[in-house]
Amino acid sequence: MNTVALTTRQCGWISCMMIAVFAGLAALTGVAPPAAADELPLFRQVAKVDVTTSLRKVRRVRFAVDTSFPPFAFRDNAGALTGFLPLSVDTMCTDLKIKCEFVIQDTSNMESALTGNEADVAVYMKARDELDFSKLEFTRPFLRPFGRFATRTSSPIRKTDVRTLAGKRIGVREGTTHASFIKRYFNRSLLVSFPNHEALYEAARTGKVDIVFDDAFRLMFWLQGTISRQCCHFVGRGYLDRSRFSKPLSMVVRREDNDLRKVLDYGLDRLQSSGRFALIYDRFFPQSPY
Repeated sequence: MNTVALTTRQCGWISCMMIAVFAGLAALTGVAPPAAADELPLFRQVAKVDVTTSLRKVRRVRFAVDTSFPPFAFRDNAGALTGFLPLSVDTMCTDLKIKCEFVIQDTSNMESALTGNEADVAVYMKARDELDFSKLEFTRPFLRPFGRFATRTSSPIRKTDVRTLAGKRIGVREGTTHASFIKRYFNRSLLVSFPNHEALYEAARTGKVDIVFDDAFRLMFWLQGTISRQCCHFVGRGYLDRSRFSKPLSMVVRREDNDLRKVLDYGLDRLQSSGRFALIYDRFFPQSPY
């Protein structure tokens, strides 16, 4: 295996999802192949650890969340905090019998909220390599973004291997990691760049390109929304590229809060192994983006 394609169940990250490697791709490109992911990821490897001592030290935790990222975190019509992240945190805290509170923070202010002791944990959509490792500590990842292909429902394209897409027009948003991925691994296809997502998706809807490649979550909500007019669907499975668009997302604590980090990892493991993580996931996402 390689940095682009890993068998997800081996790693224990937010999903180390089961990856199906496309046969013959390495021979066609001269490099190790990208990978496709299973329907529902198992993002964590459940660790058998004793956190009894750490649990006694952690009784009240303040979680900072940004409500501008639905369905990950947002306010409902009544103004109540909800979303995939808050409900996951709340369920974990109930299971561990910890008193947890939420502090609403913009993503740009979360690091200072931690270091300034305004919050104990940051739960937000920001990759680990964008944060200050000298001051912060991270749980094992709870999520990884994937890339996916989508095409018109009338399209004859049913596979997304290099051979099938050779000569096809693949739409991407210019300047993105998804564009560099296609340029690197699908160099037998015709790369068509667009300045924004609106233009990219409209090209998919109207058939100006044969297929598009983009962030799986963003594509999923466009496909399920009214703007797409039900024109298109996912084809193939999700692509994992650790060096580009699949950077791990983690909960973040202050470096000195090692007991809290251990408790969070333990709680996230229990959330997955109990099946509650999958139930919460299904509640907020209209289909699997993987």
